[in-house]
Amino acid sequence: MSWLLYTIVGLYWIPFVGMYKLFEKAGEPSWAALVPFYNAFVLVKIIGGPKWWLLAMLLPVVNLFIIAGMLIEFNKSFGQYKFADNFAAIVLPYVYYPYLSSKKVEYVHQAWAVQDDIRKRFKAAVKADSKSEMRRLEKENPFPKKSKGREWSESIIFAVFAAHFIRLFLIEAYTIPTPSMEGSLLVGDFLFVSKVHYGSRMPMTPLAFPLIHNMLPFSGGESYSNAVDWDYRRAPKIQNVERYDPVVFNYPEDDTAVGGLESDGQPFSYPMQYHNQLKRVAPNERQALRQKLKINYADRLVYRPVDKRTHYIKRCVGIPGDKIQVKEGVLYVNDKESEVIDGVQYRYKLLFTEAMNPIALEDKYPITFELKGYDGRGNRVVDRNIAYVSPAVATEIVAKESTVESMTRDLLPKGVYRNAFPYNKKRFNWNIDNYGPITIPKRGNTIDLSLDNIELYTRLIAAYEGNKLEVKGGKIYINGEVATTYTPQLDYYWMMGDNRNNSADSRAWGFVPEDHVVGKPLFVWLSLKNGSLRGPNGGVRWERFFMGASGR
Repeated sequence: MSWLLYTIVGLYWIPFVGMYKLFEKAGEPSWAALVPFYNAFVLVKIIGGPKWWLLAMLLPVVNLFIIAGMLIEFNKSFGQYKFADNFAAIVLPYVYYPYLSSKKVEYVHQAWAVQDDIRKRFKAAVKADSKSEMRRLEKENPFPKKSKGREWSESIIFAVFAAHFIRLFLIEAYTIPTPSMEGSLLVGDFLFVSKVHYGSRMPMTPLAFPLIHNMLPFSGGESYSNAVDWDYRRAPKIQNVERYDPVVFNYPEDDTAVGGLESDGQPFSYPMQYHNQLKRVAPNERQALRQKLKINYADRLVYRPVDKRTHYIKRCVGIPGDKIQVKEGVLYVNDKESEVIDGVQYRYKLLFTEAMNPIALEDKYPITFELKGYDGRGNRVVDRNIAYVSPAVATEIVAKESTVESMTRDLLPKGVYRNAFPYNKKRFNWNIDNYGPITIPKRGNTIDLSLDNIELYTRLIAAYEGNKLEVKGGKIYINGEVATTYTPQLDYYWMMGDNRNNSADSRAWGFVPEDHVVGKPLFVWLSLKNGSLRGPNGGVRWERFFMGASGR
């Protein structure tokens, strides 16, 4: 059932079916309550509400707020002001309104129109500093005063729903948890992410706890229900995802995840996740491991919808139709070296002429030594011979620091396989420094399929676009029919971290579908060293406040 049909049946018609007697008491024909859309028009007339509400009711999720407000005003028009009445009207309107019709209630006034008039007159009295007029309006106000407790509770509920609405459609705060985007975005950077630049994505799983993404705090349970599942749709966009944009998106391989919390109260780590465990074994061993994991994690495996998958941030280095290749650690896009991004880092080996404190070097330059762990006092313990730094800074360090003898790129040679998508050493003997070539799928552009390349497109066809894919008898079957080609229904992107040798990105899990794109990072509004105010390595990075997030 489409989202439009759900909206008509679930939001427009059901709340009105028990109102037909109340419509009659308000001087309107009772049959009007049973006619979709027209009943909303009459309801707005009964309560005296603004006509723009009718247009707002056509917007998914927005209509939830509008209809809830209309039902509360409808209750007031019949003298029902209690919190319990409003709650029942919103949650069980098809039960509450027949019950209300059976009571001896009378139509009192156009609640919204009366309130709006009182607000305007009170505002005028305040402007004129007429205390007598203000006292008269307060005395003649037909609406009973609310208790402090109710005022606070309703204010809190409104604030939560307003914040939830803003987070869903306009802007969301996001924290950088890992070093994969250094040195453009650092661990502990807090960003504002625009949902409107690439088009606000309509919720796919609307039944969820507000302001919580996918996991409940403390319990580790999932924060949403799959009872309602809406198709992918976006509002009009300001711009397309452009090459070299930083992008926040839903992690594609979080569709199947090991949910819940580990013994230390933290979510299961990246290496322990379902798909990452499958990648550790040869292709012919994965089916057996799937069955084993389903048994081992029988009570933990969760199947997350697109909009509830974990948020990631990477740089989009390839848009639909682009050819991507990495040769000796250098990224090529459409057979040309990629644009230079300030701060992009690589893995370097360091040699020192004498003893040198690597933390002191980190304090002077944008360089990060490889973390080995922490000592008993919470101080970082690093590998002084391995660091992540940009080529320009590496050259500067060697030129200026007498204790540093040399810094050389630490590259994986071509032909040395090392855990790269699509995880088949025999057919795709790639690593993060020598990867591809690979062409990013584009909506409507037909792909030729064969046994030699099907693993590149397996998740695209089956997981992302919902087809049944089988390989048997040397042939490829899609939805039960032999297939030698496939035409994608979505656009796809290639995402890579700016910390090129310390990033789990598209080289590890492949294409990012357009329906996974969340938004565009705008700027850093807070930055904490190592993500904390406390401890020997914590503190505030004042210089990063309001810094742009593009890194270009």
